[in-house]
Amino acid sequence: MNYKKARLMSLRDYISKEDEPDGKYRILRRMKTPFQRIAVVKQKNGKVLVYGDGYVMFGTTDDDNMWAEALVHAAMGVVKKQRRILMIGGGGGITTREALRYDEVKEITVVDIDSKMLDIGKKLKPLVKFNKGSLNNPKVQTIVQDGRSFAEKNQKKWDVIVIDVPEPSYNSPGLSRLYSREFYTLLKKRLTPGGVIVIACSVISEMPEFCWSVIATLKAAGLYVLPYHFDVMKKYGEDWCFCIASTKQISPGDMNISIRTRYLTSARLKSMFKFSSKYRRKCIRRKIQTDRNRALADIHERY
Repeated sequence: MNYKKARLMSLRDYISKEDEPDGKYRILRRMKTPFQRIAVVKQKNGKVLVYGDGYVMFGTTDDDNMWAEALVHAAMGVVKKQRRILMIGGGGGITTREALRYDEVKEITVVDIDSKMLDIGKKLKPLVKFNKGSLNNPKVQTIVQDGRSFAEKNQKKWDVIVIDVPEPSYNSPGLSRLYSREFYTLLKKRLTPGGVIVIACSVISEMPEFCWSVIATLKAAGLYVLPYHFDVMKKYGEDWCFCIASTKQISPGDMNISIRTRYLTSARLKSMFKFSSKYRRKCIRRKIQTDRNRALADIHERY
């Protein structure tokens, strides 16, 4: 094997061909942790991307702002209380930044299994500037722990629980435990009265079966579910799926976002809860994820 080919193979351990940035870029840092290979990349335009096992986890881009708004504010807009927030995943601090915009928030707990990811969110200067130092805010506690273990051992209750973790796959089957009926049943017990769980459900334009299966799993755990999507097909060629789950019935009419947002316009909010027939047709192939099967990883593998 020649040097150039060996170097490319080494690069692919950190930056996949599918997620490689357009144009020139520079790798600022590469590291292996007990959980993943991490790369920090700076693009020619000055934007920074953080990769985990070859795929972009977060960065300082417009789509990171869009994602964070769609994930956080929809959930914050349907709860009456916004005092105590739990973030499972989100080591980049961008979703935490958005939650801190609410004056009522008294406490945010961010749980991530990888201390290096949290360190990047706390210390990498371009990212700290982008997330406005959210992970260093006195209202925020960061905990290095598996999200499932944290929820099992911690008896606190939360007004909003945000789950923003990668999809389960054959390479990372353990992530299924953060998407399972058993986990959602546990989280239901960790909600305050009127509290909600909001979950990033991958890209519905690529894996509609994955999104409907997450929704079916939440319902199997005894939760009411309000699914929605954020269409960025024109700009990024994707349509992101999310869902809000609660112990009581919720509807789009319950949503009242009390702060100014850049991307969640009135027109956007009106369209987010309507799914086209091409997505709805895939609903019949939904599966329920449990601790004992690999339903979501099988879907991920097919696509």
